Amino acid sequence: MIAYAGYTDNELTTLIHNGDEPAFAELYNRYWQELYDTAYRRLQNREQVKDIIQDIFVRLWIRRAELQIENPQAYLHTAVRFQVFKYVERESTHQSSFEPFESIAYSSFSADEKILQQELLDLVQAYIESLPGKRKQIFLMHIKENLSTKEIADRLNISQKTVQNQLATSMQGLHNKIAPIIIAIAAASLQS
Repeated sequence: MIAYAGYTDNELTTLIHNGDEPAFAELYNRYWQELYDTAYRRLQNREQVKDIIQDIFVRLWIRRAELQIENPQAYLHTAVRFQVFKYVERESTHQSSFEPFESIAYSSFSADEKILQQELLDLVQAYIESLPGKRKQIFLMHIKENLSTKEIADRLNISQKTVQNQLATSMQGLHNKIAPIIIAIAAASLQS
């Protein structure tokens, strides 16, 4: 039997990339408690934290062949931060709950840029999905179809001022949710 405990994280991820289950088990055992503790400090919900950590490792295994992870510890901690963020945003009913996540984003770990980019895109998508029906429709027409507020108003048979107000509300909400994370990531990358 191979002694995986002596392998580096990068050696383990190379083996995992090729479908090595014992290497995956070693990485899981190496970081499970650390990740659990990080998430628990934020959520204080044992069952939800277990689900989040389990989901991160399941997704890692499922996507093992397509992921190119240069720093497994950073990848896992980044995944935890964003999964906790998404959970709180999903459960939250008011905007002030976002404030603790500015501190979550500040981490000594710098994760791969592609992973961060995908997680940010996922967060934007989650935000868009959380918008009320008409506001979401207006936002998507403006962003995806590149329609002007007048064109949207004409299509939906509503006033241009209503479209402008809905877009302003959507953009401000997106800014409030995402900007602190982007700033934290940029600050972390400048420090490394």
